[in-house]
Amino acid sequence: MVDKTDNNFLGQNIKGLMMTLLAQWNQRMDEARAETEFVTVRPADIRVFTQLRGRTIKLSDIHREMGFSRQAAQQAVDRLVAQDMLSVDPVPGSKRDKVVSITDKGQRWRTIAAYQIRGIEEEIADVLGEDGREVMRQCLVELLSKTSP
Repeated sequence: MVDKTDNNFLGQNIKGLMMTLLAQWNQRMDEARAETEFVTVRPADIRVFTQLRGRTIKLSDIHREMGFSRQAAQQAVDRLVAQDMLSVDPVPGSKRDKVVSITDKGQRWRTIAAYQIRGIEEEIADVLGEDGREVMRQCLVELLSKTSP
């Protein structure tokens, strides 16, 4: 158990540990992407793409979910459209809302990413065991369901 008054707390807090793991996993996925047709897609744009999780979603929801400006989300989406990974279409009945969806090329990236993510999850199971990995997943789902806006 971590003593929260200890100077080491900032090095052992849950947020910091999760950020370190995510950085390691993202680096591995970036390295895998470097050997594909997606090599020219910026890592930050891939993270925006990943946030879609296969959903068709309003552009305005992307920036809210990711916690950055509408302009930054728009720029990332524009770059992904230019890479033919996403398409943007107007929402029927709305003059300003736009819906973002994944193209066939984007689906190819999702297949590669799914393979990489399965490997990461296998490594988690190697360390925590199958049950531990599923408990971790359940805990994260619970946290997201209780803390989402």
